[in-house]
Amino acid sequence: MMKDINIGLIGFGTIGTGVVKLLRQNEELITKKLGARVVLKKIADIDITTSREIKVNKGLLTNFRRRKKMPWISVLKPVWVELFQ
Repeated sequence: MMKDINIGLIGFGTIGTGVVKLLRQNEELITKKLGARVVLKKIADIDITTSREIKVNKGLLTNFRRRKKMPWISVLKPVWVELFQ
């Protein structure tokens, strides 16, 4: 069984939506390189009501100001450069 790496994203503006796009478009490559499946569990942003160019399940969104500790989120070192070389 493949391990899951649970991540939370802080910010869902230009960069945050770009990260979600990259995760979706490159899911197979990321899984292969990490040997684990990356699972986006929460997106925390100050404004969770504004429409974005990318659609996500509303259950993923949480108000950054009202966030609670999320013990199921793994710490993920920045690996983007390594993944896409």
